[in-house]
Amino acid sequence: MSIYKSDIDAAKNNWDTFWNGTNKRPMLSAVLPRKGKTPVEKPPYAAGHDGNFAPVLDQICGWVETHEFLGEAIPFHYLEFAADHFSILLGADLVFPGEGGGWPLHFVNSWEKTELSFKRHGKWWRRTVDFAEAIKKRFGDDIMIASPTFVANLDALVAVRGANDVLLDMMDQPALIRRALDQVLKSYKEILAEYEILFEYKRLGSITRHGIYSKGRINVPQCDLSCMLSGEMFREFVLPYLKAEMECYDAVEYHLDGPDAIRHLEDLCSIDKLGVIQWVSGAGNEKKDWTWLHDKIDALGKGQILWANPELAVSYAKKYKSRKLFFLLSVKSRQEFDDCTGLLEETWSMKT
Repeated sequence: MSIYKSDIDAAKNNWDTFWNGTNKRPMLSAVLPRKGKTPVEKPPYAAGHDGNFAPVLDQICGWVETHEFLGEAIPFHYLEFAADHFSILLGADLVFPGEGGGWPLHFVNSWEKTELSFKRHGKWWRRTVDFAEAIKKRFGDDIMIASPTFVANLDALVAVRGANDVLLDMMDQPALIRRALDQVLKSYKEILAEYEILFEYKRLGSITRHGIYSKGRINVPQCDLSCMLSGEMFREFVLPYLKAEMECYDAVEYHLDGPDAIRHLEDLCSIDKLGVIQWVSGAGNEKKDWTWLHDKIDALGKGQILWANPELAVSYAKKYKSRKLFFLLSVKSRQEFDDCTGLLEETWSMKT
């Protein structure tokens, strides 16, 4: 049980039904300010990267104490210092030019002279461990920790060498690129084994940065470089590694980023282990109507994360066949949330 969410066990059990297809409604999440409390914002992304954990822990405490977590929302802190956190565990360093997390410094000049490996004695792994232990000491089981996202495969190579060079290398020295990808995958599995211990997956389960929970292992594979690849190159250099990554998990959420990545959707959806897709339209595309894409994802048999108000949530629930629907629900009160929950249960009871 969590002092910040008394029904956390029920929420975790609901997530179980989500993954096994027996859920009676879509999963729902809403985080609302508690009545009579002055709300405290959650810590900014990448907080704690400087090793100064105390103020971050205090802010986490203020946030969970002044908010209520409705439905399948589980209180958690997303521990990550950069989108390319994985690369810093391979030896990259970070710079912090402003808000929004760190940027990796490229360090690979030649694939022939570089062996990518997990730097388990490096400062960034040590800081990751120290921050996780500080959170666990302060909060125990009352909140979860979302482990850093694995930005691996070609995206990891981009983080340590740069996109232009990686794209040229794929044409000029494909064998060395595949060798580097194999090294990344080996390190991936080693780091995941450490995460399983550090974040106590076997006892607590795991949660993604978007709040999707599994009683086993879950993470969010991606390949943003796919926007710049043909279907043939994607199938050669990316798809086998994404499949291998996903086989490491009990549940998988995929991060699909930008219109140019959509060309690979059918290939992605051929991976049985992929359960849920999180779509990001990219800068300048937020106001476009992506209904056709959500329809296509559903037709291909995959679940989705969808931001919705109650009216839109009910519309999606009526329309889509997948039982793996997760709504980040925009509501103003617990009553509005409860009313929407009832409507969604009624909607699905009529469908089945």
